[in-house]
Amino acid sequence: MKSEDRKLTRDVANGRIAGVCAGIAKYFSLETWVVRLITFGALIFSFSFILFVYIAAWLILERNDKVKSGRVYDTSTRDNYHFDIKQNVWQAGQPPKQVLAHLGDVFDRLEQRVRRLEKYATSERYRVEREINKL
Repeated sequence: MKSEDRKLTRDVANGRIAGVCAGIAKYFSLETWVVRLITFGALIFSFSFILFVYIAAWLILERNDKVKSGRVYDTSTRDNYHFDIKQNVWQAGQPPKQVLAHLGDVFDRLEQRVRRLEKYATSERYRVEREINKL
């Protein structure tokens, strides 16, 4: 994700109460449980201040209703695959084994496409169509 694309919003699709913690976690590329744990710990020590900040964020932050697709890679363009690999427990992203499995699926689909292209390029139909197009 580009730095200019990042925007702090409430992630309602993945949130529990109002999506404030989920939005903060997404913005800083952290796991949601880490932000919730920090918020809960701060709530115990300074109840009124954190409660005020949470409610203010609830009212101020823009709502983001985009449903999480569950995909590890972005298929909006054919050559644009983006993988978020988790390097630490508290970071957001997918575990390396899961990303590797998804990469295997991507390469299997690409290999099938290449096989279909090779089959067509070596077929009699392709040769005939090419000869017709030359006329």
